[in-house]
Amino acid sequence: MTTIRKFANYIKPLLNEKTKSCLQKVMPPSLLWKTCSIYPIEIPEIAFTKGLDMILVELPPKSCPLMPNGLGYVHNILKGCGVSFQTADINIIMYHRHHVKGIPSPDLWEQSHSSKWTQQRTIDLFSKEVNEISNKLVQAYPRIIGISVNGINCLFVKAVVDKVKKSYPEVTLIAGGYDCIYPEVAKGLYPEFDYLVIGEAELTLPPLISALKRWERPYNLPGVISKHDTQPFMQGARPQNLDTIEFPKYDWATLDLYRDCWGGNTVPIISNRGCHWSRCTFCCECFQWRTRSAKNIADEIQWLYEQGARCFRFNESDLIGNHSVISELCREIVTRKLPIRFTGELRVDPRSNLSFFKLMKAAGCDRLAFGVDGWNEHLLLLQNKGYTMVDVEQNLLDCTKAGIKTDINMVIGVPGEIEEDISESIDNIIRLKSYISCVQNLNILLLKVGSQYYRHPEKYRIKFHGNKDEIYAKYPHLIPPELWYSEEPHIGIVTRVQRLNRIYNQLRKAQVSITQYAQWEVERDNQNL
Repeated sequence: MTTIRKFANYIKPLLNEKTKSCLQKVMPPSLLWKTCSIYPIEIPEIAFTKGLDMILVELPPKSCPLMPNGLGYVHNILKGCGVSFQTADINIIMYHRHHVKGIPSPDLWEQSHSSKWTQQRTIDLFSKEVNEISNKLVQAYPRIIGISVNGINCLFVKAVVDKVKKSYPEVTLIAGGYDCIYPEVAKGLYPEFDYLVIGEAELTLPPLISALKRWERPYNLPGVISKHDTQPFMQGARPQNLDTIEFPKYDWATLDLYRDCWGGNTVPIISNRGCHWSRCTFCCECFQWRTRSAKNIADEIQWLYEQGARCFRFNESDLIGNHSVISELCREIVTRKLPIRFTGELRVDPRSNLSFFKLMKAAGCDRLAFGVDGWNEHLLLLQNKGYTMVDVEQNLLDCTKAGIKTDINMVIGVPGEIEEDISESIDNIIRLKSYISCVQNLNILLLKVGSQYYRHPEKYRIKFHGNKDEIYAKYPHLIPPELWYSEEPHIGIVTRVQRLNRIYNQLRKAQVSITQYAQWEVERDNQNL
């Protein structure tokens, strides 16, 4: 055992992703873990400072080791609110706690297992941590507790909040984050909270915090839902000049803490907010689009690089919403001689040509995920994608020629889709497989809040198994796939999954690379039949 430890300590600094992958094929799991994992490392305790105005916490789960940039932006807002506060990322602490002895089975921080956090039995597995967190929050006795809610941590948040409120009923609870994008969703999911900050918080959170600091009980604030409101919710203002917003520096922890158990570290960057297109019929993220300047984004990347970051991910739906900004950013990265790697998601765009992708490659881009979604002209029209299959093929070809790996997505089962669309889509993907690194996602259509299909089902001939108003009231975030169907032609859950299976099986037969996550999506949707 001593020899193994000496070998591990010697080889760890020499490892990279390629050597780790090779070692996985020849080493037994126990030796691989001792050789390649980052442990032992110093894992912070879950601890809260007593007597503060506010404690801001991130509760699990959250993708690891991706740094919580949403939490980082709120942390910066609070710095300007004149309150004493602490930011605590409990998620990353729990991640390392549960990985230090080896990879758990299942690894609940893996994306393919994220849905398990919506099951009570998973929360029960963490009852010790729930008690520890809630007891320490009560003992710290802050006036305000702010919690980030992210779409899959609802049950864990509720477990902590219920215990805190029981022992400390006078505390003020504020929620914000992904589950608070839409007011109708937030109200239904988080009735325990005193205040819900809806959408972007830069202009709406400070007035709320200022009033609470004065021991007031504010109500009817734009962009905020309160238990004390006497008027309907009114949307708050969004910041227009994103360059005026300080980028996150994660100064509540060392950046070295944000690594996965194998040492991987990817830092999120937000170069724009909203969506430049905002017209895809199935999309639930169609918000006002704004972008930062190239210099401002480059300054953030350079600062993070100087802290040791090397790998970045643009954490938005459309990296190239403004071609000129991204081109200028790439030139900034090259001029500053920053040897980084970055990835991102983007729309197919006829403006994206070979020289554009070569510039991105020179700046360090090594992988791009194209939200093609519809794979023939009819589906692109139904989904209102705004481009053609000629554009799709040219983008994939040019990106591949530039040396950038290409991932693609597909959405299956939109209203109006016919069997011929599926056959043609399969043929197109197989025809273009030389320009496709992998199929990243295979998604059956989800009826999610905010999308055109959700907002105007009658327009798209969408019907429901039951009373529509009752279903929407019970499921404000996502209508279960078995509760709705579309007509002319009829497409229900069975048809959607059958088409999904057909696509998956034929792509595999043609040796098109499909990610493990996409394979899991197929397994999940079959289990839900």
